[in-house]
Amino acid sequence: MSKKILLVIVVLCTAITVNAQRRTVTVNNNCPKVYIGLSTGINNQTGLLGVNFDFPATEYLSIGTGVGLSSWGYKTYLEGRFYFKSDCNRGWAIGTGATYNTGLEDFTTPMSTTVGEQDVTLDLNPTANVFVAGYRFFNLGNRGHRFYLQLGYSVNLSNNDYTILSNHTLDDVGRTTMRLLTPGGIILGLGFSFGIGGG
Repeated sequence: MSKKILLVIVVLCTAITVNAQRRTVTVNNNCPKVYIGLSTGINNQTGLLGVNFDFPATEYLSIGTGVGLSSWGYKTYLEGRFYFKSDCNRGWAIGTGATYNTGLEDFTTPMSTTVGEQDVTLDLNPTANVFVAGYRFFNLGNRGHRFYLQLGYSVNLSNNDYTILSNHTLDDVGRTTMRLLTPGGIILGLGFSFGIGGG
């Protein structure tokens, strides 16, 4: 199932790039040259709180990256984003890319086990995800700054998400809890960014 989703995302990313190249290969000189901002949300690309950098490649296409802190360690991403109209990267957009969580070592938390609730020690292993998301960008003031809302879905590509270090066995509730905590699933995000450069 995840291979089919990955294939769809790759095809979508290719289509976005080709469409953007057909429309224009320039960036409006009056638009910001780079956007720097903060974002937060559920399965957000930079975790619970992170710093984002967005580089307009054309009037319809931008490349983004960033780093932040998530519940699964530090998180970073790389994304290509297509905007449906030429308006300094505003309005509706769709993006696809990949994220990476570093994980955490010797993480102890109360969990439901086969002998009741216990303090379980785990290694949260590094995880890689692919994602696709829709965006709505709004003007924030009149100096090139933006605010956005995001909805999407992230697919976990890792096979071994965590390792139990203590002598415990999770029950169904504990395994379900870890499945919900593992990066991946519905994306709900919001953020703002400051435009730098341009006219």
